[in-house]
Amino acid sequence: MIKYQNEIIDIIINNVTYKIWTVKLIKPFVNKFLKEKYLDSIIVPEINQIDNTLIDNKSDEIIPVEIQRTVLRHKTDYRKSGFTHSTFEDYIRRQINTNIRDYGKCWFFMDSEYLRYLQSDDIKNTTVSIDMSWVVELIQENKLKVFGIRYDGVVKELTIKDFDFLKELYTVDEAIINKNKLKILRNIIKGHKFTQEEIDKFYTKFSDNKLNNDNKKSCSSYFINSDDERCKLYGHILYSIGDLNLINDVLDMNVYNIHDKQNLVHIGIFEIVGNYASGQRGNNMRFIDKFDICKYFPGYLRQKKHWLTYKGNEMDGRTVVNMCRGMYKKAKTIFDY
Repeated sequence: MIKYQNEIIDIIINNVTYKIWTVKLIKPFVNKFLKEKYLDSIIVPEINQIDNTLIDNKSDEIIPVEIQRTVLRHKTDYRKSGFTHSTFEDYIRRQINTNIRDYGKCWFFMDSEYLRYLQSDDIKNTTVSIDMSWVVELIQENKLKVFGIRYDGVVKELTIKDFDFLKELYTVDEAIINKNKLKILRNIIKGHKFTQEEIDKFYTKFSDNKLNNDNKKSCSSYFINSDDERCKLYGHILYSIGDLNLINDVLDMNVYNIHDKQNLVHIGIFEIVGNYASGQRGNNMRFIDKFDICKYFPGYLRQKKHWLTYKGNEMDGRTVVNMCRGMYKKAKTIFDY
């Protein structure tokens, strides 16, 4: 549930309220904190797309200071209340990396209430698309200072211990998949023979559409809805790349239902056999691993002998679903005889 009042947004998750600030509310608190803590400095706001620039009069050191609000999934619809973690991380990563590249360091203010949610038990049973391990590395390298600031202006400098929640968010599988993500993308892009000219054309159309229509669709969603079949395929590939953990569960034979079998087709794990062109349902499938990407999924490696038993063989929809549910995990394969 979401309640909005006086530049504070109440996000209620599992009967716990998180009071999320807006930038308009928090900027004066940040300025006050910087001026009081760093008396012999000058604070210059909004220069070179940096929220605040702190100039130390003693050392002449220049420190860029960034403020990033928490990104909400939906500001008005209580049914969609929550946080958009990946967008938040994308914003801060660009800001912080640019500042460290140009000035050697950066200070960053984030919402203490959002951090409280990330550290809570509520997050353990959800799928969270955020990886802030790079933040911890930059703190350890003394290139980044991170401050948590609450809606009432209370500020705390964060340490790497404040990010211990990251250890609980990621399994070994997720770490491996994240490491292999670009290898998977490479094989698929090369396998479908996409050219640089094609990809540039897709993104040019997307940029033009956004400029002319202020369209808020993601690029993958825009591509999927294109009339150009190659552009549509590229959109499905991008969508699938964002869903690799689920695909890993499929290959680990650990999902109850495959919501979109087409994603597995677009990235070459399966192929449709039969009447796909006519649009009829109930087509049979083959496990083919066309682009040699399954080796990058730890779930597949655990169940490899089962998948190899069926590789290249035509299977009906029920067989595919039963495999992905793990109904054949204990069954003997040809490798057991």
